[in-house]
Amino acid sequence: MRHLLGTAFVLGLAAHAGQAAEPVQLPPGYTLVGLSADENATAGNNATRIARDAAGHVHMVWVDSGRQGAPTGPVYRRLTVAADGATTFDTDPIYVADKTPGDWNAYPALATTGDAVYLVWQGGGTARVRKVSLGPSGYTFGPPIDTGARSDGRDVGPSIQADASGVRVVTPSGQFALSTDGGQTWKAEPVPLPTGQRMKTASLAADPAGGTILAFSSVVKDPKESAKAVGSGGYWQLRTIRRTPDGQWTDAQDVLGKFPGWAEPQGDNDSLADWVRVGADAAGGLHLVWHGTGISHIYGNDQAYYAYREPKGTWKEPIPTIRQDSARGIKFSFAPSLTLDGEQVLATVFYDIYDGDRWAGFDADLVPFLRGTPNGKPLPLTHFVRASINEKKPALALSTRFPSAAPTLYRAEGKVWLDTIETFIPMGVPGAPKSIVYHRFDATALLRPQ
Repeated sequence: MRHLLGTAFVLGLAAHAGQAAEPVQLPPGYTLVGLSADENATAGNNATRIARDAAGHVHMVWVDSGRQGAPTGPVYRRLTVAADGATTFDTDPIYVADKTPGDWNAYPALATTGDAVYLVWQGGGTARVRKVSLGPSGYTFGPPIDTGARSDGRDVGPSIQADASGVRVVTPSGQFALSTDGGQTWKAEPVPLPTGQRMKTASLAADPAGGTILAFSSVVKDPKESAKAVGSGGYWQLRTIRRTPDGQWTDAQDVLGKFPGWAEPQGDNDSLADWVRVGADAAGGLHLVWHGTGISHIYGNDQAYYAYREPKGTWKEPIPTIRQDSARGIKFSFAPSLTLDGEQVLATVFYDIYDGDRWAGFDADLVPFLRGTPNGKPLPLTHFVRASINEKKPALALSTRFPSAAPTLYRAEGKVWLDTIETFIPMGVPGAPKSIVYHRFDATALLRPQ
């Protein structure tokens, strides 16, 4: 583990000095792909940030903002992974907004279908889309296109889903946009919300029965204040709804209202569910991950959860993904992303690590589930902070924030692999830009017979 800590510190110093990526050394499986000054650079875990296309190339996006002298906006990069795990960059970092608005809160996402990749981000107050296509002469970029769907998320951007029948976008402003001609033209409409409510974060998944499934946090009542010592009466529901191929909205669900700790609060408690991600398996089961205040009832004191709905059934009781553990310094967990493999699920979760009373940073785990129940113990994804505490070298801590996992696994060399993109923050280098890191993770041990 000494090698890992030393490497982490080199990464932080290189990012602070603004050096190129090539000299930086990382442990096997980690590759530096870019920089950003935004600690939310890979946020929006309710949207896919990294995925493979049909040819096996890895596509990823993040936002670059706040770095002096650097461009601002959504960034795209592509790489190829060899059988031995060695990575080769197919592109430099590409600022995909081109001459359109490159906003600090672009918070991009992507979706792959066949040999096409669709990039989405928010710019100039709307959701913008750009297509990357693989043809005989290689990959080519189409022009940025304005979907017309209003998108003005403060810390989260739009989500996107694509398949042979079309490309779909949902924005944190409550807009749904559809293209049936490969992203060239778009039709936008409002998502039907309960009276008096507004959308906050939203996620899309293909419906095995046809159409689209949408999950979102819906604001009924905001907390009166954001102090983290007490609640102040906030209420955000977690809702799902389906859009049929002919454009009808059906099967609207209040996922959590019947469960203790999640119903409309009494007094000053906060009942908040946010940063939702939805997936649908081929059997028709639905899977949700999110974070919220089901235990603490205090804004910001969140835990990450998973819930399952059987095909044509009802939602099962939510399960915390990472338990609070004072012995290991774990208090709160946040913004899980979702990977499906048949009816199995991997939730990628990052969480606080404390060294006594001192906050030390974030580590991350993979947590497996199968049809609504735990399916094994969590597996460490990135544990640089815990290692720094164990070795009594807190200045060498490398905190991972918003690790975003690919929506599907891939199999090679007799193993099962997961692609992630993470924001690494060197805790011992105040003011250093954040490093955007590709991580190829061996998830074989988490996959059990279904």
